[in-house]
Amino acid sequence: MKIQRIGKRGMIFTFDDLKDGFGCITNVYVIRGRRHIFICDTYLGPEPMKGIMSYVEANFDKRPIIVFNSHSDWDHIWGNCFFKTNTIIAHRLCRERIVENGHRELCEYRDFHRGKVELVPPNLTFDSQMDFVEDGVKFFYSPGHTEDSASCFDMEDKILYAGDNLERPTPFLQWNGLQTYIVTLKNYLKLNFEAIIPSHSEISGKDIIINNMEYIYSRIHRGI
Repeated sequence: MKIQRIGKRGMIFTFDDLKDGFGCITNVYVIRGRRHIFICDTYLGPEPMKGIMSYVEANFDKRPIIVFNSHSDWDHIWGNCFFKTNTIIAHRLCRERIVENGHRELCEYRDFHRGKVELVPPNLTFDSQMDFVEDGVKFFYSPGHTEDSASCFDMEDKILYAGDNLERPTPFLQWNGLQTYIVTLKNYLKLNFEAIIPSHSEISGKDIIINNMEYIYSRIHRGI
């Protein structure tokens, strides 16, 4: 686990368990808000989450934990079981997809379990946006990589956590809503961000949005 600070109150925890099978790193983003600590995605199970919480408890003041699932893919939700007594938020479609597909993926990708994984869906959902005003953090619906994708924006540090919606060298497309994906990327460009955290790539800037948008436009024009 690699740990790096971003902004005044953010930490990125980077894991490489998926490098051999999928060729990527995975980032978990933690924000120390004024009232809450936010954990963006929970990776492969309780073991890595235990490591993150050990750091949080040693370095942050005690405050309630809120977990955010950017979408329902297994490599973003399996650590939810470590936080089963906490608030876990996500878009409504994310919860629906976890309930529908979660047990199948739990078996299909069992070699990637890190700790004893139990399927725990989000317990608080939204349709458009959910704001934590005192913390300066908002979560918003941003369909792209998947139809259920959502993003996190730290309005104080101006950090955008985009989940799997942004990736280098190209985004991984899991549904055919490419025009909607373009709208999401254009909405990202309207945000006053200073840095972007993709789930599976290094910290980035505006260029990753432009590059991913060009790739999606090329797929649209080719009719793929």
